[in-house]
Amino acid sequence: MNWETARAWCKTHYTDMVAIQNQEEIAHLSSWLPKQSTHYWIGIRKINNVWTWVGTNKSLTAEATNWAKDEPNNGKNKAIVGRSEDCVEMYIKRKTESGKWNDERCKNLKTALCFSAACKHDSCLFGECVETINSHRCECTPGFYGDRCEHVVKCNKDEVTTPHEGGVNCTHVYGDFAYNTSCRYSCEEGYQLSTPGPQRCSETGNWTETSPTCELVQCQELSPPARGSMECFDPLGSYSYRSTCVFTCDEGYELDGSLSGILQCESSGNWNAPQPSCVAVQCHAIQDLEAGLVSCEDETELRFSYGQTCSFSCVPGYRLVGTSIVTCTSTAEWSEQIPHCEAIACQSPEAGAHVIHQCSESELRPNSSCSFSCEQGFELQGAKTIKCSDDGQWNEEIPACKAVQCAALQEPEHGSLSCEDDTEMRFSYKQVCSFSCASGYRLVGSKKVTCTSAAVWSEKRPHCEGVEAI
Repeated sequence: MNWETARAWCKTHYTDMVAIQNQEEIAHLSSWLPKQSTHYWIGIRKINNVWTWVGTNKSLTAEATNWAKDEPNNGKNKAIVGRSEDCVEMYIKRKTESGKWNDERCKNLKTALCFSAACKHDSCLFGECVETINSHRCECTPGFYGDRCEHVVKCNKDEVTTPHEGGVNCTHVYGDFAYNTSCRYSCEEGYQLSTPGPQRCSETGNWTETSPTCELVQCQELSPPARGSMECFDPLGSYSYRSTCVFTCDEGYELDGSLSGILQCESSGNWNAPQPSCVAVQCHAIQDLEAGLVSCEDETELRFSYGQTCSFSCVPGYRLVGTSIVTCTSTAEWSEQIPHCEAIACQSPEAGAHVIHQCSESELRPNSSCSFSCEQGFELQGAKTIKCSDDGQWNEEIPACKAVQCAALQEPEHGSLSCEDDTEMRFSYKQVCSFSCASGYRLVGSKKVTCTSAAVWSEKRPHCEGVEAI
């Protein structure tokens, strides 16, 4: 039979063509089988250029090879064109190299070497059944042992301990604490496992890990901020789960507005917010003065912060109204109201009675001037012209107008004098004085005189003369 026919015959009447496992099987076959001139086909063939056991579909390993000398040679390295030797024969009771293998053309005719399977579906419970000559053996899966791989390796259950502040849950695949049992540990909130796990029972009967412990979650250590202080409360441990740290700032400083002043250590091992910092409080920004200048100690973005001082000045022709220096206080307010610059100007003269004045400009800025005169009958007391100085003050006192004075009148001899105003102004402009004579006398001249704007009386002073008896 050729190789294909031989295999089909084996599969029909037995299980398949023989697959040889070791030298003991070769020795058994060599002693038991009769000699055949054409030798025997065995269940190995070249598939995709790889020698393969057809019954198990496993590749031939180097340890299992049993080639005759200079074999396989594929028809003496294809000396005959088109010849391909992809099947294998086994020499039985050959004078030389009995039991060895040789590659042959699959269409050659040889005797089929078949086997009947000894392995059943339940021959090996947890392993692979390997056919041997007239028998079988079990190759157990790791973690199992016994003739039929019926026993499972077990680990010491006492080595599984429940951690404080935690728990354990074991999954048993092949029995309590047997091979492939997996124990997973967990911790209460705020605690974490010392090792990640899980703990597994290995094929050697040992646990892959020791039982972990639950350790208190730790957050990163904090430090007081510059220009501030920190106070922490640690109910379980320093900088650990449930620790709370409160941050405060020195006078004139405040916590960064975007950050909280209270930090809590969470179960994740992180603080619930970034560590805050203290920044100087900011007073409102000062704008440049109209017609003036602002100068601060620090010209950076901190120039309006706590403790900073700003000074003010005005350009020539203007004066500062308010304080010249302000300081940013701890309440974020300037120590004084912000001053302003106003144009320097003299006050409009407040002229007295009978005063006539005229100024050079409507706005009485420095170098402006005002001239003064008096109404008729009055004379100027003071400067005729005054000038506005650079400090906004007049260079002279505002003048006044005083009524002109006529010469003082005396009572006539044997007469009397009476004026409208009996004060010191009785001889001044527009004042009227009357004369009269004693009995036996008559008035010679005008009875009344008026003080004129020329500072002279309107009439000569009268006199009294005696009256002759009749």
